[in-house]
Amino acid sequence: MKNQKNDSHNFWSGYALGMLGGSLLVYAFATKKGRDTIVKILKHTDTVENNIEDILSLIQNKLSSPEKEGE
Repeated sequence: MKNQKNDSHNFWSGYALGMLGGSLLVYAFATKKGRDTIVKILKHTDTVENNIEDILSLIQNKLSSPEKEGE
């Protein structure tokens, strides 16, 4: 009996998450404001990607030429 109750709880949790995910997808792709938001997010991720590459190259340069200690 206890196992049945747990299965029911898992079903409703999954159902709620599915409804939430579906709602977000409908908002993102079916409305003009949602599509504009997606475009802004994609532009921002391109900038972040370039910044990450710059940061990684700075770290690599820093590690390849260690500072002298005590000076």
